Amino acid sequence: MKETTNSDFDYSSIPLGYYDVITRRKKGIRSFWHYLKFKRIIDSFDDHSESILDIGCFAGTFLGMIPKQTIKNQIGVDILEEQIGYAKSKYETPWREFYTIKDFRDTSFLPDIQFDYITTIEVIEHLKHQEIIELFNFVYCKLKPGGKFIITTPNYTSVWPLLELIINKFSDVKYEEQHITCFNYFNVFDKLNLIVDNMRLNFKLDYKTTTHLLTPLLAGISYKAAEDIASIVSPTRWNLPVGSLILLQLSKIS
Repeated sequence: MKETTNSDFDYSSIPLGYYDVITRRKKGIRSFWHYLKFKRIIDSFDDHSESILDIGCFAGTFLGMIPKQTIKNQIGVDILEEQIGYAKSKYETPWREFYTIKDFRDTSFLPDIQFDYITTIEVIEHLKHQEIIELFNFVYCKLKPGGKFIITTPNYTSVWPLLELIINKFSDVKYEEQHITCFNYFNVFDKLNLIVDNMRLNFKLDYKTTTHLLTPLLAGISYKAAEDIASIVSPTRWNLPVGSLILLQLSKIS
């Protein structure tokens, strides 16, 4: 399987708290885009879960949206020390912590627990195949039996490639320099299974869906209307394959 090798992007060049500032603006298409990808995951959670680990948490925005009564223990990790510093200063609490991680092979910095949920929100497209293998090994080690592994990644059988071209042209942060392993709605599970040995033996597919179809565009007119419409259908019941982001939930097989 061919693997793209352009992995030299300097992630430390992304301004401190860049996506957090955009998301918290609560105005316009781009702000709603980031808000919605977090909200759809939160809407899929079971009630009264004990713990979550967010891998690639960046500035901590996602965990910052999850109240303690939804998930009691929250941990975020990222490779970017300065962004973790930002997350600590803005979102850390006695029940929400953030750590810098160098790679997926060392879990010694984490509490000796297994998690109900592990999330990677637009992370795997930034990884080489070997890094994806290490990610899945890490997740299998740190996830409870029956625990949920939630993945989001751009859907390359949607309008995403066009959006990426537009972002690359007009944005300070360009995705063409970052996205090195691409997936689409139809091949994502099979492609991960080809990359990761024994994936089907370790994880079962709970559901596969997409998000970000038309509501981000509506947010350019009315943020509140876009939020209301996006909440009508549960992510677990949304079956259209043409949204710009894939949302995949896997369960660890005991």
